[in-house]
Amino acid sequence: MIIKRYFIFVVFTIVSQFCFGQKVIQLTKQNGVYTIPCSINGVKRSLIFDTGASTVTISKKFADLLYSSGNLKSSDCKGWGLSQTASGHIVNNMAVVLRDIEIEGLHLKNIDAVILEGQNVPLLLGLSAIQKLGKVTLSGNRLIIDTSILTNPQLQEIRAQIKSRIEKEEYFVAITLLKKIESQEALEETDLFNLALCCCFSKDYNRALMYCQQWMGSYKGTNSSHESEVCYFMGLSYMELKSHYDADHWFANAIRMIGIDAVDRTSRENASILFRYYDQKGLNYLKAKAYENSEKAFDTAIQYRMRALGVTYEDLCTGKVKDERIGTLFYIISNLNTVFLHREEYAKRYFMLAVLCGNKEAVEASERFK
Repeated sequence: MIIKRYFIFVVFTIVSQFCFGQKVIQLTKQNGVYTIPCSINGVKRSLIFDTGASTVTISKKFADLLYSSGNLKSSDCKGWGLSQTASGHIVNNMAVVLRDIEIEGLHLKNIDAVILEGQNVPLLLGLSAIQKLGKVTLSGNRLIIDTSILTNPQLQEIRAQIKSRIEKEEYFVAITLLKKIESQEALEETDLFNLALCCCFSKDYNRALMYCQQWMGSYKGTNSSHESEVCYFMGLSYMELKSHYDADHWFANAIRMIGIDAVDRTSRENASILFRYYDQKGLNYLKAKAYENSEKAFDTAIQYRMRALGVTYEDLCTGKVKDERIGTLFYIISNLNTVFLHREEYAKRYFMLAVLCGNKEAVEASERFK
């Protein structure tokens, strides 16, 4: 019976801590102060829990131990300074970075600390570490940490992970991480932009539109590069939802955000962006069966692609350019002229350009029909 009650108590404690996002650490009271068990760069010690200290403090003796065991390196040292002790004395110190302080499974990274000389220097867990724990409450000898609230360093770490996932095109994973930030009501401009991006490229178009509209409502006019991309995401989403008029409107807005200079006066960086926008604009017209508009948009996309690559029509016609993306657009325009616009001469011209650019379908067709 006693074992059963103990088992229920343990299960209840674990479930309670999990559900309510709390971690409870028992402190030890010694000579009127509370100490907390820690592991500093892998070396276990008990530190005084001191909210009155601005930084973590360690003794020179302990620092020498860390250094001799390879757990503190010269590169961790930041320089010399002065500190005021609790008695009011000004003493020399060395500022260092402690790469890892582990407290009951919680790892605090890159914590500012000072090394003080003296025989009786206490080891203090100051605010430079305590603040990274998040919201903490002292109840007697129990330190209660609210692990459901993310600290700024934790948010920064999550954002770094999000950036990495997006670069790898792992959009569903990035969305899961972004949802953690959203649950904290800590979304910033880039977070909202990334939510719109990830939802769009993971084909959750209705949700993508929702985040795009939220971004426009909060940040329109604050970040031009993001604003043009948000317009582009809205165009993509409306196109896939078969609202082609709305898609055309937002693609046009995205293009205007970049600029409407002549192709030869457009920077190569902007030309690369405008190629993407006109490419999708042409696809939207194609899906809407507006074939002449589609041909014009694709042709403009080719011009911007050539500008981005720094090549000319002469380069294309002499076979110097092997670019699959340009070749594909030439092949699409050739088919548009053959099937829908019934302009054979245009169709032949674009077909040959597709072959010269190395488009696989055009090359195979040319080999079959000579």
